[in-house]
Amino acid sequence: MTIRAFTARLLAISICLALAACNLQARATDSSPARATESPTGPPSIQIASPSGGAEFVLGEEILVSVMAGDSIGVNRVQLFVDNQIVRTVSSESLQGDLALQAILNYTPQRRDLGTITLRAVAYRGEIVSQPDEIDVVVRESPAQVLATPAQPGDIPFIPDDGVCRALVNVGGLNFRTGPSTGYQIITVLASATLAPITGRNSERSWQRLNVEGRVGWVSGDFTTEYGDCGGIAVVSG
Repeated sequence: MTIRAFTARLLAISICLALAACNLQARATDSSPARATESPTGPPSIQIASPSGGAEFVLGEEILVSVMAGDSIGVNRVQLFVDNQIVRTVSSESLQGDLALQAILNYTPQRRDLGTITLRAVAYRGEIVSQPDEIDVVVRESPAQVLATPAQPGDIPFIPDDGVCRALVNVGGLNFRTGPSTGYQIITVLASATLAPITGRNSERSWQRLNVEGRVGWVSGDFTTEYGDCGGIAVVSG
């Protein structure tokens, strides 16, 4: 092989190596970090955290059902059924829903519920419904008929019967704002089962001003339940 032919071959090999390096660099540059899929991986899921099956309640005593729902896209709402009848619906504050949604669903048993009733919880992504989770509990007519008093579940707050007007947050991730509309700044988000005194409301009675551990802010009343004597709560400005 002549020197000229050897030089030409060496130049060709160098060009091929350079092109291969460019292709590798281009592929590395074009690659992007993995992103969460926007396609659902199945229906939502839901689990009743408390009360436990077989728990006993007294006629007229409110039952607080704590649930945890999840979905690959977002849970929009959860519902509680008693013996196949819808008794409570709690929605996510987010229009897109929540990947994980904790909620408190409340129901006060009536005389027709005496005996064993079935509590059934379901979660929704739009119109896609989860498989239900259900438990049986017992409703007694009087406290004297209750065979055993279970300990207060850790995910259910104790609500004092002292007349103080309080709000129970029914859904986790509730925005706690500086004023009574979604246009106000978010101070923090509140967990489900947060219980706080109501210190004021807007004129439409659709927003509540709460005192949460010394911080004052506003929440939408669509996502809370009121307890106590709330008739005298004053209308205040944001």
